[in-house]
Amino acid sequence: MGGPSITDWISAVSTAALGILGAFVTIWQWHRSSFRPKIRPRIDNRRQAVEVQIINTGRAGGIVNQVDIVVPGQARNEFDVVDGVVFKGFTDEKFRPVALPALASMLIVIRAPADQPFATSVRVLVDVGAARPKKVSPVSTNLGLAGLASILPPGTSS
Repeated sequence: MGGPSITDWISAVSTAALGILGAFVTIWQWHRSSFRPKIRPRIDNRRQAVEVQIINTGRAGGIVNQVDIVVPGQARNEFDVVDGVVFKGFTDEKFRPVALPALASMLIVIRAPADQPFATSVRVLVDVGAARPKKVSPVSTNLGLAGLASILPPGTSS
């Protein structure tokens, strides 16, 4: 006979398909094994507080290095940090880096400076070790957030 049989072709195609599937699963597992924080900020209607929920959906822990409230600056693509904000639940009400374990979450409540609500253009800037910090616009909520306390990961002392 002159060439490969049909069973040879079926065997070759199924082996190639299994190889492609194996490569896809390996890449997906490698991607899921990293530190993958999802950031969901909310702001109350009176603009007195921002609640930032950070959920690590990855299988590795990481460090949340900085959380800031920012407003657009004078120059394009520039942001100014809002001073005088209060991080509820933290020592001296100032943010400090927090370790976020794998598949864990935390809730940070940030109060506006005294007698000064946040601007409508406010954004949350979160540094989680990436090349550039993430800037996220908070979603408005009818809930009053100013009286809540932060919920930090287990084993974290404030």
